[in-house]
Amino acid sequence: MKVREIMSAPVSTLELGDNILFAEELMTVERVRHLPVLDGDVLVGLLSHRDLLAATGRVLDKLPADDMAEAKRKTCVRHVMRGSVDTIGPDDDAADAADIMLTQKIGCLPVVDEAHRLIGIVTDSDFVTMARDALRTGKITQATKQPVVVRAPSTPRPRPSLAKGTAKVAASAASARGVKTIASKKGTATKIVPKISTKARVRKGAAPRKAPTRRSA
Repeated sequence: MKVREIMSAPVSTLELGDNILFAEELMTVERVRHLPVLDGDVLVGLLSHRDLLAATGRVLDKLPADDMAEAKRKTCVRHVMRGSVDTIGPDDDAADAADIMLTQKIGCLPVVDEAHRLIGIVTDSDFVTMARDALRTGKITQATKQPVVVRAPSTPRPRPSLAKGTAKVAASAASARGVKTIASKKGTATKIVPKISTKARVRKGAAPRKAPTRRSA
């Protein structure tokens, strides 16, 4: 499908010398949100409803209400329009126009010829209308989005036994402190036994104790 098959034409437009009060009224009357700006019949810019709101909030809201309309009359479109505009040709694929609008996150594409003269405009409303008609005629029966792939959870790695891990840690710590470790028969607990020197420890100044002797009756 070509762009010319879905574009809107003729197009409501502005000139560089128009003021933004006129632009605001034109958008309201024509019920549009984008107005191409022409110099003669050549596209030189684009004014959107968002641009108007930004200009009003930036400058005009600081004025008293009585002076606001007059200030809008004195503000030319050339001062608030966007001069860099994405465009499309009438014989380009409509899918390409949709790609540009989605990628650039814009709501319209002016359609121009090789001399950059305005021919029409493609808006998001045109694509919505086309989708609605296709749905009603049965040309679209299901969504074209790719299904979401849900990955199966990975198998959790087996965790070591808490008792074994505790015993290992305790044994390491005991070895560092110079003590002997004796595991229980079941192997689920660890008993810490301090090492005793082979030499007898005698308190300084005390005589060694003798073994008691059995007395005869």
